Amino acid sequence: MHDHKTVHAAITEWGEAFCNKQLDRLMALYAPDAVVFDAIPPFSSGIEAMRAKVAACFPHFPDGCAIETRDLTVNIGAEMAVAHFLWHFVDLPANHPAGRHWLRSSIVWRAHANGGWLIVHDHCSAPFDPYTEKVVLHPETVDVEAAASNCGGHDPVG
Repeated sequence: MHDHKTVHAAITEWGEAFCNKQLDRLMALYAPDAVVFDAIPPFSSGIEAMRAKVAACFPHFPDGCAIETRDLTVNIGAEMAVAHFLWHFVDLPANHPAGRHWLRSSIVWRAHANGGWLIVHDHCSAPFDPYTEKVVLHPETVDVEAAASNCGGHDPVG
């Protein structure tokens, strides 16, 4: 049976595996043909490239950090599940670079015969201001009214 609880459990499993530096546990959540759009270049990669990137990141994280999520939305079909949410690392040393910003993620799972899910698409990114080319670090710092008017009469991409 596929329900919201299994998707929530899969998100929790991802965070716990990363924060506890359990690379094999983390990678077991992905289908072999999964596509990854990560916040850290390259723009797109497969599972082996992701494995290498995550392994290279682990030494820069303390043991046992955690992930806080918010605004989680889950949609489940018979064969696919989709979630999108904001998240950031917590329980890091003061001023640790990974704790300075929020990220946004969209994850797509394909139903697995054992009743679980395998990730087939993982997209993680940080929003940016096209005029300053700076990353927006915290959702609370976004001036929604100014952002909505930014494109009025201006071309932010060219």
